[in-house]
Order: sequence, then structure tokens, then C-alpha cells
Amino acid sequence: MRRPIVCVLSEVPKLTEELKRRCAHNCDKIVSISPKDVQQEDRLLLKEADIIVSDPNFAHLWLNGLHNLKFVHGTWAGADRLMRLVQEQNVTPQFPYCRFAGRFGQAISEYVISYIVAQERNFRKVYEAEAECKWSQEIREHIVQKTRNLDKLSIGILGVGDIGKCVAKMCKTFGMTVWGMVTSLPEENACQYVDEYRTGSDIDSILSNCDYLCSILPSTPKTRGLFDGDRFKACSSKQPVFMNVGRGDICSEQSILNALQQGWIRAAILDVLPEEPLPSSSLLWKHPNVTITPHCSALSLPDEVASLISENIENYMLDRPLKYVIDWSKGY
Repeated sequence: MRRPIVCVLSEVPKLTEELKRRCAHNCDKIVSISPKDVQQEDRLLLKEADIIVSDPNFAHLWLNGLHNLKFVHGTWAGADRLMRLVQEQNVTPQFPYCRFAGRFGQAISEYVISYIVAQERNFRKVYEAEAECKWSQEIREHIVQKTRNLDKLSIGILGVGDIGKCVAKMCKTFGMTVWGMVTSLPEENACQYVDEYRTGSDIDSILSNCDYLCSILPSTPKTRGLFDGDRFKACSSKQPVFMNVGRGDICSEQSILNALQQGWIRAAILDVLPEEPLPSSSLLWKHPNVTITPHCSALSLPDEVASLISENIENYMLDRPLKYVIDWSKGY
């Protein structure tokens, strides 16, 4: 097998340099193309490319008409933008698409645990008091009266894939009771860190039994709008904290605000939103029980992205199965 030509269409900083450092020996050439300023010579390079490394939002540049293409490697975990384009064009690509996966679990697990601890120990008030140089007896009383140690808490992880299993392990390490929502109940090889499994049809049993809910769900036709309407009403017995580190379109802004107003959930920690960037006019910014972070629970770091891509290029050269290939029919 001849060595492939690789074209890089990405805004991940220094990704091309990392790829050259790691896998130049396996490639005929690795070239970077500015995805926002594609020239005629760049289009000729794309037509020659065996492998394209691309951020999903540049899929329009390679989704059709590149007959030499063997596979595309993404630089993000999610493929929802790509799948929307596939659905709009009503095409099924004839090449594999590999997600950037298997590297986000540690970072997202740290995010989840950090914000659970921050929520339980009321760090927001701590920071406010510190800014005012105030030794707050109120905060001390809150810790005594209301703080719960993690080994007294339960968490429902919605989506127990690679990332969800890492989150489950971290939460179990701190003594939490872990519930997991999956597509189908595992008959074998169940995650040892999940105490209770439920399918989506039985999601209400997770909502009614957990102190925290952590969504790691992808964006698919089945998950979009999953928590719209009064779905959060099932949470009213436990009033959990809702965390979203998956995709923002599983619930609308209004559904979250309504759930908070009704007391169905007691707080929301949102790393992903239905609209990003979140407009300054959004009521979520001002809500006292909402924490917003700018989609940063895990980021595509150039060395980690290049590591997985170089592994898959080697798999391709040795005719081994590629890792993290999406199912075009499922969208993940």
C-alpha cells in the first residue's frame, strides 16, 4: 500500500506540526489547508487526498466529490454538525468517518467531580465572600448544616459510553452511588462502576432516584429535545442538580428555567447550551442557581488529537480496523 496524502482542515492549533512529528514516516505528505480561505490549488490537493483531517464544521469541503478519499478523521468528539449536513443533503458517504474519542474521559470526569464539590460546598458564596475580604460565618453554617459528602450522594449518568464509564469510575472512587442510562441493558461486560442500569424507556427511575444528573448524550434524533416539556417533573422527589457536558440540544433553555422555577431541579451546571455562544440576553446568565461554562469541560488538544490520528493512519496502513468509526445510520 502506497503512503497516503493527508490534508488537514482544522483550527486546532499546531495540529499539522504534531501530525508531521508523529506520522510523517507513514505519509507521502501532510499539508495544511486554511478551511476559511480555500484556493484553487487547495481544491486540487483535496481531490488527491487519501485522508482528510477536519473539524466537523468544515464537512462541506469534503462531503461530496472526493473520489480518492479513503477516510476522514474528525478532531471533535461530536458528529452532530456533520450528521445534520448529511441529512440535509440526503446522502450516505461512502467513506468511514472517525471521531476524536477515547481521550476526553479524564478531563470531563474531573469537571464533573469539581462542580459537584463546588455545588455541595457552596464555592460560589465562598468566592464572593473572599472578594469582599469577608470571613463568613454564614458559609461555615451552610457547610455544617447542608453540605453532603460525596459518599452520601447518587448520580445518574445519561450515556455510559467511553466518557460515561470514566465519569462512573471517578464518581465511584469518591463513594457515590452510580446509575447509568444506556440504549440496552448489558448482558455481560457491564461497567463495574455502575450500580444500577436503566434504558431510556425507564429514564424516570433515574430522574427520581439521583441527587445529580449528568448528561453525556450525543445529539441524535432520539436525544434532541429529550428534556423538553415537563420531563424534569420526574425529578421532583429528589430535586437533583442537572449537569450537561454532552450536547446542548437535549433540552431547551425554557425547559431548564421552568424546571428550576417549579423546583423540579435545584440547580443546573451547563457546559453546553442549545445556542452557542449563549447570547448575553439569555435569562440563564442571571439565574442564581445556574452555572455556565463555555463548552470547555474537555477540549481537543493538538498532541492528543494527533496521537489518535497517527494511530488510525497506522491502522489504515496495516489494514487493521479504524477506531471510533461512526455509524452513518445512527449518527454516532
